Amino acid sequence: MATPSGISRRIHQCIQRLHLNDPEGALVNLFPAIDKTAKKRRPKAGVGERIKAFLQEEEVLITAVGTGNVFKGVQVDGMAFHDVLYKFGRTSIMHEGELDHRLKFNTNGRMRISKDVWDLPIGFIVGMSLAVVIAKENKGERTPDGIGITVFNRQFALNEIWGNPEPVRKHICEVFQDPSLFSVDLIPSTLRIQKPTNSGEIA
Repeated sequence: MATPSGISRRIHQCIQRLHLNDPEGALVNLFPAIDKTAKKRRPKAGVGERIKAFLQEEEVLITAVGTGNVFKGVQVDGMAFHDVLYKFGRTSIMHEGELDHRLKFNTNGRMRISKDVWDLPIGFIVGMSLAVVIAKENKGERTPDGIGITVFNRQFALNEIWGNPEPVRKHICEVFQDPSLFSVDLIPSTLRIQKPTNSGEIA
């Protein structure tokens, strides 16, 4: 078993900031964990390329957990979710110390997108965190015991799903009644609607 690294420490710190309803503080910790995971997946790619590729590959999971719906390949004014999260989130935090004013996170579950603002549910950050946790590259990571995440009314202990995407993906496929949901062949610009409660919540 691998020795836990800074990835799991960063995820734990991200969760602590989420509990304080501090999305910016959560992302300060989350983006390094995403980058380190993405670098394992694409060791030869540059920072922007590998982070955006990771977010794009995990878009079904992130949007399902973040909104209760599944989005794939949706663009507004030429910008997709992975472009916005990288440019207005990671890059702005790294170079300006804060989120770009065009990217906001709310706690009421709404999503409002235009060319001027991307106002997303804070559940997006939960979804991004979960994508890091279940990435196969992170098998052997570990967070303190007792941390769990509820995905569509089912709770998963974090330490049981590090590096193990199958249980979470299988559950989401069952919720949407679509076994092909995580297929690489899922058509871009896809929207699958499902509005159960507790799409994603960390406890």
